[in-house]
Amino acid sequence: MTTASHARRILLLEEPTWGGVHTMTRTLVDALRAHGWQVTALPWQQTQWPALVSAAKQHDVIVATHNFGPTYCGAALKAITGKPLVSWVHGPLMDVLHEAGASAVKKLWLKLLYKQVSQFVCVSRTTQNSLLGFITLGKQQRCTVVPNGIAPMPEGQAIHVHAGHGGEGMPPLLLGYVGRLSAEKRPHLLLDTLRYLPDEAQLGIVGEGPMHRKMIHDGMDLMYQGRVHFLGKHPSGTSLYTPWQMTLLTSRYEGCPMTALESLACGVPCVSLPIPAMRELYDLDAPYLLARGDAPVALAEAVMTVLSLPEQQVRDDMARIVARHHIDHFVGNWQEVLRTC
Repeated sequence: MTTASHARRILLLEEPTWGGVHTMTRTLVDALRAHGWQVTALPWQQTQWPALVSAAKQHDVIVATHNFGPTYCGAALKAITGKPLVSWVHGPLMDVLHEAGASAVKKLWLKLLYKQVSQFVCVSRTTQNSLLGFITLGKQQRCTVVPNGIAPMPEGQAIHVHAGHGGEGMPPLLLGYVGRLSAEKRPHLLLDTLRYLPDEAQLGIVGEGPMHRKMIHDGMDLMYQGRVHFLGKHPSGTSLYTPWQMTLLTSRYEGCPMTALESLACGVPCVSLPIPAMRELYDLDAPYLLARGDAPVALAEAVMTVLSLPEQQVRDDMARIVARHHIDHFVGNWQEVLRTC
């Protein structure tokens, strides 16, 4: 337990959104409070500006929970109050800007803005490398890697899994996807992957997003066959993962994906395309959870490989990965960052 003399007052600027960033924001707030820190979490867009300025003056450190909107707000508050600003970077910045088609003017503005940040906290080496490829740190700036941590997960809300028998009376192979249905997540690859798997393979998709309608259109034949089920958006919890024998991740890029860590923590292997963040997560202990290429057929082959391995081996490998992301490591590293601001 952190003593009161070492704890500092933290103003945390958050975004009330569903997904991994929101999960980690709540995890950090709860963990710091449990160690005696005074944390005030305010939604930066929904809080009036005078209230934000007043709160910043009353706290020791400003933590922006994302390196875009919350950091923009945090930089303005730092300029007014002089309080140190910590920017939490969740994804590989250069990939994010490329995906968004950011203009040269936007990139220049970001480089100038990021000079106001006292310390960056990146969720992985992949994220740190991307950030440092975009900016050059000033003499007073620091950049630290603090991997996401796994806190004990609630049971969550039960989801209804439509599971029938596969081809020729075979038991179904239940696969899951948990995440936003947006371009950078490449969810359309899920449908193509399923077409390379045996007929008994079924996929439950938990999440919403701009690609929802297109996926329904493109997957109509699989829906008719009872192989694809769109399950909507559900609260975080073990119930999101335990119905599946395996989960799939098809993202174009990630920082330190909570969907993969949560799946492993629930004892459910998560098979992914071999993007840098997932290689960082898996290469040491479970490289077989990575497809050997970016094509859907490679992801399907990885699924079949995992099914062929001894269950105990897979469980042991997943446990080692989860142990490296224990909540105690996470909060300990964050406390060190905040004490030195």
